[in-house]
Amino acid sequence: MGYSPWGRASNLKGGILRLKSPKDAPSRSSLKLDEAIQVLMSNKQRKATFRLGHTAVDLGAAPGGWTYQLVQRGLQVTAIDNGPMDKKLMATEQVVHLKENALTWLPEKPVQILVCDMVEKPSLVANLMAKWLLQAKAAHAIFNLKLPMKKRFQEVSDCIGEICDQLEAQEIDYFWQAKHLYHDREEITVYFRRQMPK
Repeated sequence: MGYSPWGRASNLKGGILRLKSPKDAPSRSSLKLDEAIQVLMSNKQRKATFRLGHTAVDLGAAPGGWTYQLVQRGLQVTAIDNGPMDKKLMATEQVVHLKENALTWLPEKPVQILVCDMVEKPSLVANLMAKWLLQAKAAHAIFNLKLPMKKRFQEVSDCIGEICDQLEAQEIDYFWQAKHLYHDREEITVYFRRQMPK
């Protein structure tokens, strides 16, 4: 038995955003970011973020499923991964592929959005996202936390709590939400937005 407050009910049929997989997307995971952007970000945030010439970073990018969605929205993307990127995606000239360690690499200048779908421990990904947000390297972050076999709710709660604690310790204004999206598997998608320094 469950309920949903009237004001928060989804206008989508069954509460699910139905998406069609793009024929030229490098991987199925492309749908995960497409859904995350449409479900977790407001129209205002999408319009402010996805503008021609704005910048993004995709950590653990290969072969480029998430990078594809950023490119389709007009962003210049730095893809960080030791693996190969999709050739068609690279031909757009909107992607710079760096074969660097995604856990340690940081950009010289802040980007509008950071995305990450790496298969790593949730706590490791959470601390990595906290580092980027604390250092104001990205205004927005969308990332997946791969769920452990046991105590999933506790793990997610601990990871998100850790990021919030670190941001609050530095008195940084932020907003977050998380959801197990239709296109997710054994994972949960998290969105953080922080106020950038002027």
